Amino acid sequence: MANKSKNEIDSYCIDGLPLTMRGIAEGGIDNLNLSANTTSGVFGDTILEPIPKYIKAGCEKTYSHGNSHIVLGRDRPASRASGYAGQGHTACSSIDIVVGRGGPCPDATENVDPNFRADSARIHISQKTDIDANFNLAKGKQGNMTARSGIGIKADAVRIVGRDGIKLVTRTEPSNSKEGSASYNGIELIACNDDTDIQSMVKGENLVEALQQFEKRFNELSSIVLRHIKDQLQFNTKIATHSHIVPQAPAGVLPANPSLTLGSAGIQISMDAIETMIDNYKNRINTNINWNTRYLTSASQKYICSKYNKVN
Repeated sequence: MANKSKNEIDSYCIDGLPLTMRGIAEGGIDNLNLSANTTSGVFGDTILEPIPKYIKAGCEKTYSHGNSHIVLGRDRPASRASGYAGQGHTACSSIDIVVGRGGPCPDATENVDPNFRADSARIHISQKTDIDANFNLAKGKQGNMTARSGIGIKADAVRIVGRDGIKLVTRTEPSNSKEGSASYNGIELIACNDDTDIQSMVKGENLVEALQQFEKRFNELSSIVLRHIKDQLQFNTKIATHSHIVPQAPAGVLPANPSLTLGSAGIQISMDAIETMIDNYKNRINTNINWNTRYLTSASQKYICSKYNKVN
């Protein structure tokens, strides 16, 4: 088995079987007068595979078939000394549902305790437990709950499916299972068990309102800039064509000719101002049509708020 690829090991691994049983699984069946059909596992038939031996605590009642187990007992996330059962507490009953003790290729010769890290999949229900510590979860903003009732679900892939919807609801009652005050905690989504940059969620409709107010202020500022450009354009035109009276001997006073350099510069500045005004109009149109209609209108496919998912 040492040369098999990882995928092959995942699909069929008997390394953990005792040598005699491995011989049966690998083809020594005829010598033991056993039928291949009884151990092949094909079509859901019986299969020979390594299953580690569970170290049972005195308070536990176990139901096992293959490597599927249900343990009724008291809070015990690891050895018999662990959890609140290990400390002799009352009111810490638990149900531990686990498949795949020891992971994908366990050792049938080993005696094992619950292993919340290595076991393949688990649903753990406890009347009193340290649920976050048991599953080695990041603290987040809420911190780790201790000595509380808890349910933990762990597997390679977890899916919760609701035909008519799913609600994640906190603080349904003012008291917790210990008759203490329930916390005002919300829902934290922590990817990769990393809470170093955990931040608050954004409320969609509030964000839309804020962006609409921003759009309104942007348009007001744009109007102010446009008026200033128009006023500056008129002023520049007056300056470029300016003429004034100057003393002339012996006639007295005559109008001065407009400055040639100032006139040419004024023409260029006026053209730039007109171009800026056009850009200003374009920006306002893009804001009103593209920005608002595309992102802030519920009928748009680009609407920034989710059609289905809500948060408070």
